[in-house]
Amino acid sequence: MNNISPFFSIIIPTYNHAHFIKKCLDSLLSQSYQNWEAIIVNNFSEDTTIEIVESYEDSRIRLINNANNGIIAVSRNKGIAEAKGDWICFLDSDDWWYSNKLESILPFLNNYDFLYHNLDRYYDYNKPNGKMIGRELDEDIVRDVLLRGNRISNSSVVIRKSIVDQVGYLSEDKELVAIEDADYWIRTGLVTNKFKLINISLGGYWIGGGNLSYSIKHIQKEENLLNKYIGYLKQEDKKEAFFRFYFSSARKYHCFGMYKEANKEYLKSIKSKQLELKLKSFVGLFFSTIHFKM
Repeated sequence: MNNISPFFSIIIPTYNHAHFIKKCLDSLLSQSYQNWEAIIVNNFSEDTTIEIVESYEDSRIRLINNANNGIIAVSRNKGIAEAKGDWICFLDSDDWWYSNKLESILPFLNNYDFLYHNLDRYYDYNKPNGKMIGRELDEDIVRDVLLRGNRISNSSVVIRKSIVDQVGYLSEDKELVAIEDADYWIRTGLVTNKFKLINISLGGYWIGGGNLSYSIKHIQKEENLLNKYIGYLKQEDKKEAFFRFYFSSARKYHCFGMYKEANKEYLKSIKSKQLELKLKSFVGLFFSTIHFKM
C-alpha cells in the first residue's frame, strides 16, 4: 500500500493522551476500508504518547511533533498541510471510530462535500452513555448554525480536500479557541451547502467530566463567533440568533449551579418568537429559580 495514494487523510492532534491514543489508532487499523493515512500532530507530549505511536510499524501512521501554544487549530492545520488524501477526516485522540466508519460513508462521497455522523458518548470504555446526535442542516448553512447551534461533532467530520483548499485553514484566533470547529463549518458553508448527516453512530466520544472555567469561557467564545457572522443574517434572524445564544448561556450557567446568571439569560431568551425556545426558557427559568439543576 506504500505506493498507493491515500484516499482519506485522518488528522489527529494530541497532547499527553498516552492513555487514550492506542484505542484511537487501533480503531483505524480495524477499519473495513483500509486506504487511509493517519497524521498524528503531537504538541510535544510529556508522557509516553510518542513511544506508543512509534510502536505501530505501519507506514500509514505518521507522527509530527509541532508546538501549538495551546491553540489546537495550529495542530489541525499542520495536519491539513501534510495531508495527501482526497478527503480530510478529523479525529480527536481521545475518541475512536467503529470499524465500519469509513466504509459507511463511501456511498455518499460522490454527491456531498461535507459529511458527519452521530457518536456514542462514553464515560468509561465499557458501554455508551447517551449519544452526540447531529441533525440535517438547511441549505443556508450559516443561518442554520447561528440560529440552531452547532450539532456537528468534530470527530465525525469528513470534508472533500478540494473544498478544504478553498476554505483554507482553521482559525487560529485566540478569541475563537474551543469554537474554531463551528467557525470552520460556517466558513465551509459559505463555499458549499452539500452537507450530509449520516444518521447513525459510527464512533465513540469520550466524556472526561465538566470543567467550570472552560465552559464559562466558552460562552464568550460563542458570542465572539455570533458577532463575527451576524452580518450574514436578516434583521429578524439576528434577534433570534442572540436569543438562542442567551438560552445556550443560561443552560451552561444552570448546569454549574450559577442560578443568578442563568436566570438573567433565561429572561432574555424568553423574548424569542420561536415557541420551542420560549417554552424551554420558561422551564429552565422555573427550575433555576428554585435552584434545581437540570
